[in-house]
Amino acid sequence: MKLTNQSVVALLWGLLYLIMGYTSHQLNGPIAATGYIWLPAGVTVAAFMLTGTARWLPVIIGFVLAQLFLGWTENRDLLRVALFSLDEIGVAAIVVALVRMTQLPMEGLYFVRGLLIAGVACSTVSAAIGAAWFLIVKDVPFWPTARVWAASDLVGILIVTPVLAGWSRFHAMRSGGMDRSDFLLGLAAFIALGITAYMIFDGHSLSNFSAGVNFALTYVPLFFVAVVTLLWGGRGGSLAVAALAFFALLNTAQGEGPFAAFADTYSKHSLLEAQLYLAVAALLSLLISALKTTREQLHEDAAQWKSDVELALTVSRQLVYSIDPYSKKLCWNGDLQGLLGVPVTAFSELDQVLAHVHPDDRAQLRSRWLDDIDDDARPDLCFRLLLPAGQVTAMTDMSAVLLDADESVAMVAGAWRLDIPEKERQRDAGPAAL
Repeated sequence: MKLTNQSVVALLWGLLYLIMGYTSHQLNGPIAATGYIWLPAGVTVAAFMLTGTARWLPVIIGFVLAQLFLGWTENRDLLRVALFSLDEIGVAAIVVALVRMTQLPMEGLYFVRGLLIAGVACSTVSAAIGAAWFLIVKDVPFWPTARVWAASDLVGILIVTPVLAGWSRFHAMRSGGMDRSDFLLGLAAFIALGITAYMIFDGHSLSNFSAGVNFALTYVPLFFVAVVTLLWGGRGGSLAVAALAFFALLNTAQGEGPFAAFADTYSKHSLLEAQLYLAVAALLSLLISALKTTREQLHEDAAQWKSDVELALTVSRQLVYSIDPYSKKLCWNGDLQGLLGVPVTAFSELDQVLAHVHPDDRAQLRSRWLDDIDDDARPDLCFRLLLPAGQVTAMTDMSAVLLDADESVAMVAGAWRLDIPEKERQRDAGPAAL
C-alpha cells in the first residue's frame, strides 16, 4: 500500500512521540502514579500547532498507537494507557484548537503567549483529570499527583515545543543572514554551555566544592543560554535549552549534580527541582528570542518603509528635507546625487545649499526658511537652482514651519519638486499627449 504524505507525517510524529516517551520513562525509573519527566507533552503541542486541523486525525492516531506500543513493551495496563492517551492527547488537541482560533502568529511575543497559554492549560487540565482518576481508582492523594503531573507536562512543552516549532520553519541561510562573528561567538557560547553543564551536573568534576557552591554554579549555564539566544536567535536558544536539559535531567536521574545532592536532606523530588530549573531556562530563552525577533521585525519594517519612500521620491523627482534652524544642518531623503549631481555631504549645511541657489532667489529662500514664521496659507515657492553643474534647474519648494512655545522656529520641514519643462513633459508623454 502506498503511503500518503499525511501518513508519513503522522508516522514521523508518532515515532518522535515514542522516542520521547521511552526516554522519559527511562529517566523517571519506577513510578507509582506519575513521573517527573514527560517530554511527549511538547511533541503533541508542537504537532497540533504546526499541523492544520484538517490533518489532525492521522497525527492523533499515530500518537495513540505510539503510546499503546510504549505501554505494551513495558507491560503496563493497556486500559490505563488508553485512558492516559485520551487525557494527554485529547486535552492538548482541544487546547491548541482554542489557541489557534485566536490566529496568533508563530513568532515573537505572540508565539510565547500562545505557547504559555497552551502549556499551562494542557498541563493543568490533564493533570487534574489524571490525578482525579488515580484518586478514585487507586486512592492516591490528589494534590501531590496533580502537582508533579502538571510540572512534568509544562516543562516538557517548554523544552520540546520551541525546538520543533523553530526548526520546522528552517530554511537555508541566505546572503545577508547571520554575521560570521555572531555565528562564531554563538558557537563558542554553545560549547561553553556544554562544558559548564557537564562539569556542574556530572557530580564528579566539581566534587571538591561544597553542595551550596555547586548549586550556585547552576546559574552559569543560564548565562550561556542567554548569550546563544541573543546571537543565534530562537532556534539556537531552543537547542541550548535542549542541551542543558540533556545534562541536567540525565545526571539528576542518575543521582548526580546539585539537585540530587539535596535529595536526602531537603527534598525527595530532585527531578522535579531540575524540571523547574529547566522551565526558567526555557522561559528565559523564549523571552529573549521574542524580544530579539520583535526588534528585528521593527528594523526590517523601517528599512522597507525607507526603501519605499526613497523609490517614490526618485520616481516623482522629489527630495524631502528637514532643517535645524539653530545648527543650520539639513537632513535629506531621496536621490540627491541622481537628481542634482551633488553628494549628501556637500548639501548638509544651509550655506552649502544656498550657494547653489540662483543669486536672485537666494535671499527669498533664506528668509522663507529662517525668518518667515507665519505658517498660515504658506504658498509654494518657485526658485532656480544652479545644479546640476553648468545648468539652471527650476524647483518648487513646499515647506512648513514647526514653532516652539515662544513662537520661534523649532524646525523647518519640506520637499523640493523638480519642475520638468513643458517640452520635456510632452516628449515623455509621447503621442498620447497630442
